[in-house]
Amino acid sequence: MRLRLGTASNGGDSVYLLDETNGWVCLVDAARKKKWAHDPAALTSVVAFLGLDHQGRADARALIRGVPGLKIMEERLPLQAISLRDAALYVEHMAQATKGFVGIALRCGHAVQLLLGHVLGKKLRLPRALGPCAAPAYYVGNPRTIIPSGARARWPSYAGVLDYELEVALILGSDLEVDADETTCAKAVQDHGGFVLINDFSARDVQADEMTSVGFGFVKCKAFCTSMGSEVVTADELYRSDESGRLFGDGLACEVLVDGERWSSGRTSAQKFCSLSQYVEHCCRGEGLGAGEVLGMGTVPNCCGLELGRFLEPGCTVEVRCEELGSVTNVVAGAPGANFRDLGRAAGQPSRLATALKFLGMAFIAPVVVFIALLGGAIAALAWPGPPVRKDKKD
Repeated sequence: MRLRLGTASNGGDSVYLLDETNGWVCLVDAARKKKWAHDPAALTSVVAFLGLDHQGRADARALIRGVPGLKIMEERLPLQAISLRDAALYVEHMAQATKGFVGIALRCGHAVQLLLGHVLGKKLRLPRALGPCAAPAYYVGNPRTIIPSGARARWPSYAGVLDYELEVALILGSDLEVDADETTCAKAVQDHGGFVLINDFSARDVQADEMTSVGFGFVKCKAFCTSMGSEVVTADELYRSDESGRLFGDGLACEVLVDGERWSSGRTSAQKFCSLSQYVEHCCRGEGLGAGEVLGMGTVPNCCGLELGRFLEPGCTVEVRCEELGSVTNVVAGAPGANFRDLGRAAGQPSRLATALKFLGMAFIAPVVVFIALLGGAIAALAWPGPPVRKDKKD
């Protein structure tokens, strides 16, 4: 089923369902003429509608049958997200983005830090073991800065390099308890989930700085703007728990246009680090999830400027498109600001010569420090008792 949020004849909110013959039909207006025996909130809230059972959705289809609808609707957000999490599930995107950051790092003076961080923080997970982290990586975004398609995307005052990211996001229509298992998560997604298209605007120079110097992960590089499509497609149309549905089976075709020029394309069926249900399960660990939370799945490969070496300019129009999920279009407003690392910096900074001498000194000291760190990691690995045994929950 395809859902939108619109305005009913009484001036209040209403969920609209797409009827292939009559267009977008207002549920609130349709319910005045026919009996609705389910949660009344499902008539006015996309999230509540996603929470309906199979019978409730069947009754909703019957409710709109034969009712005249609209062919064109206004662009507005389908929900007010309670929270926003965004992952990096696609393998190819992460590989290409890592290469793309070389140019950004050189431009911003972070090449050495990024290299050391990649080697020590990702390739060598000290002191426990060698190898990359197996848990899905995600950050927690800002639900207050989600904007609809058609709104102006504001260029942040502290950023110089602005990028786009085409992503598919999951909207949860039901609660998941703390430490819900993968099977429970997969069922919740299939029965009560919905998918929506988003554009995760990103300040790449800020991201490079935060990855190397701030140390808290993504703070300001992502929180300023995320654009969301108006149309939500229920998960039962696109998703199966074994990932054989259209979303990850054949995949949905995606493309990005900037000022009408086709910059890139990709498919949602590209290889992922883990399944969607494993990602949701990981998010549930220790905290659970609630209806109305949004979980981005990460950039579809080739669908961001970082992978191409091309970035947005002030005043440009960026449109992300995805088969079945529609499109999201925004004009970039504002102009590039000061480099993030220069904000609040006082006069009388060290000269280039002083910086060069510092790196020269580190060239002699770093090998000794790295050797000691690796030696300590080896000792700690030998002394590590192993992961704790997880006890089964008591009934």
